Parts: sequence; structure tokens; C-alpha cells
Amino acid sequence: MGNRAFYVIFLSFFGCVFVFTMADSKFGILDDGVHPLDQLVGTKVSVTGIVCAEPEARDASLKFCFESERGGKRILVTAARYPEYSYGDELILSGKLEFPEIIESEDGSPPFDYPRYLAKDGIRYLMSRPTVEDTGENKGNRLIVMLFALKSAFTGLMQDLFPEPESSLLAGILLGEKSGLSPELTDQFRNAGLVHILVLSGSNVTVVAEGLMKTFAFLPAALSRIFGAGSIILFALMTGASATTVRATIMALIVILAKSSARRYDVTRALVLAAFGMTLENPQILAFDASFQLSFLATLALIYVAPIVEEKLSWVTDRFKLREMLATTIGTQILTTPLILHMSGNLSIVSLPPNLLVLPLVPLSMLGGFVAVMVGFVSETLALPFAWGTSLVLSYIIKVTVFFGGLPFAAVEMRMSASALTISYTAIVWYLVIYWRRRNSLPQSPN
Repeated sequence: MGNRAFYVIFLSFFGCVFVFTMADSKFGILDDGVHPLDQLVGTKVSVTGIVCAEPEARDASLKFCFESERGGKRILVTAARYPEYSYGDELILSGKLEFPEIIESEDGSPPFDYPRYLAKDGIRYLMSRPTVEDTGENKGNRLIVMLFALKSAFTGLMQDLFPEPESSLLAGILLGEKSGLSPELTDQFRNAGLVHILVLSGSNVTVVAEGLMKTFAFLPAALSRIFGAGSIILFALMTGASATTVRATIMALIVILAKSSARRYDVTRALVLAAFGMTLENPQILAFDASFQLSFLATLALIYVAPIVEEKLSWVTDRFKLREMLATTIGTQILTTPLILHMSGNLSIVSLPPNLLVLPLVPLSMLGGFVAVMVGFVSETLALPFAWGTSLVLSYIIKVTVFFGGLPFAAVEMRMSASALTISYTAIVWYLVIYWRRRNSLPQSPN
């Protein structure tokens, strides 16, 4: 796909985000009327329903999505840390029902539209510290209940095999679970520009997908693809099916489809198809899901920006794929940094060295951790050598993070306004269009 297609895709994406956000803020186009619980907001109510997603454990609280049996929109519940609840548990909540409010910023940046952010997940109400009565279990989708149970067993064995904080880091890299890391260590990952490895990113899913395909390689080609595709879907469901995971899963499935039909795999078309399918199913993620936006940009960077950067780095050795890795890191940061500055205002100025030192070891830690836990299901004793070796890798990642993230100048506050964001991406697109136009106009080498 040439420069014109890239120009159209890039501008169309941000144009849609801008128009969608402005139109919704002014006209409330996503406001679908009155819901059954609206008249009860502001009062103490008793609501029966089920936990509709995997709860998120915090230090002193437990957050979970709750779906009332009365139907309508969901409730985001903040309950006491214990007792714990699971997806599919039937509960009776007694507490004050509230609407989420727009969160005003203290540093002069645009307010955070919390209601719209929650609305993308079907959540309309809040309930804090309710009285909870547990009336039943396993009321949710049986398959998802089983997958979450498998995930719970997986993380439990992981905690037995690995010490802290290595265990929590592995849970973040392998399963997208970062709640176990201390706030201080999470801040150091953010300051070092490494917080992205704590999220189940597209690259992480790709590693898992390739591993699953190799696992079923002994089967006939058709069965290998069927089992591989099914396993990738189940893995995405088990890890919570975030926007980033779903995008990467769809793209991995398109790879399998392309191979099974003997057609050439076009990564740009796969990305556009994945993004189109996700926004068609839930248009609100286009404007209010930061992980979706950043994931889309990061993938575009790998396709269109990283090759340019790699050409400029011809003086860097290609041994151990150092040039490719450096180009990928710089290219991704070029395209995602403006949006990150607009949303969070946190800029890591030391991110390049820790990324170069850590990223090559992330697939190794994922593979080692996965093998250790799978062997651990058979025998924890046999799993110890794998766990010990992986712990060394994880410990190294943590030490690099703590060193760079703990530097006094590691990160600075630099929030980018909407106008500056528009100018930045206009300049980037202008440069890329000119570059690819000049490159495509050059005569092709006969070699």
C-alpha cells in the first residue's frame, strides 16, 4: 500500500476521532435515552445481578463490573478488598447509586470525560462500598468462567514458582495483569518508558500466537490452523479481551487465514480490517479507548515509520538485530508520543536505552514463564530450573527499570494541547507523504 493509502488511513482515523468526539460532546449522539435505574440515582438501592467481567484487585479495594437483572446499563462497583468475587458470581448490592462525573484537571489540561470513558464498556452508574450478599456462583458464560478459572490457576502457580516482584512482572508481561506491582515500581516502569511491556500488547499476542502454531505443527496443516486459531481466541478471552488484545488477535487470525488460502498477507489491510471490525461493533472505542488508539498508531509506525528510521541508522550494526530493534523503538515513539503527551503529559526522556536493554528479553521471559508454569502443572520440582532461569531474566528487567526510572531527570511533565497535537501529526504525515512519494518515484534497481 502506497503513500496515498497511508495518508487517507491516517487522516481518516484521526478525523473520525475528532468529529466523533466533538459531535458527541455537543449533541450527545451516544446518549440512548432513559434507563431503568436512572430514577434511582442518588438514592440507596438494592440491586440483584452478576459480576460481568473479571474483578480488578487494588491494595484496599476491589473493582468490578456489575450487570443488573433489571437490564439496561452496567454498574462499576468499588467494594471492600475482601471477600473476593469472581466473574459470574450472583450478588445483591445495597448502596447508593450514582452517575460518573467529568473529572476536572488541576493543571489546566482538558477535563477527563469519565462518563464517556465508562460508556464504551456499557457502564452508566457507579456504586461505592456497598453491602454485598453473595447468592450464587457460575452464573455467567460457562466458557468464560472456565477460562478465568484456568487463568486463576495459572497465576496461582506462577506465584508459587516465582518470587515477588518477578511474579507480578511476569503476570503483566504474559497475561496483562499489572495490579500486583507496587505503585512505586509501576511509576518507575512509566518513567523509564517501559510501561508498555506491562500491557498485553500486540507483540506479546504475536509471540503467543507463533508459539501456539508451532505447538500444533505436528498435526496436518488444516487441523494445525484450526487448533491454532481456536487457541488464540481462547487466550484472548482468558486475558480479558482488551482492545489491544482483540486487535492483535484479529490480525493473527487473518495471518492464519491468508496462509490457509495461499494468499499474500497484507499487514496494512489486516490492520484496517481489524480496526474497522472493532469500531463497527463498538464505535465508542474510536474516541474513548486510548489503548485502541495507541495500538493502531504503534502498528502503523512499524509499517511506515520504522523502515525510514532504519535507513537513517545504517551506521548501527545489524548484529543481534540491533538496528532493527532501535528503528522499531524510535519509530513507535515518533508516532505515539504526541498522543501520550496529550493524554497523560508524562514524557520519558531516558526511554531509548532501557528499551534496547529490555525488549530483546521480553519474548524470552514470556517463553520461560509459560514453560515453567505448564511444567509446574505436572511437577513443581521439575519446573524449578525453568523458573530459576526465567527469574534471572525478570530480575534483570526490574533492575534496568529501577535504575533508569529512578533517575531524577527520567521523566518530565509536558502536556500537549489539542492544537499542538493536530500540528504535530500534520507535520509527521506531511513528512512521511513526501518521503514515500520521493522513494516511490525513484527508478527501481534491477537487483
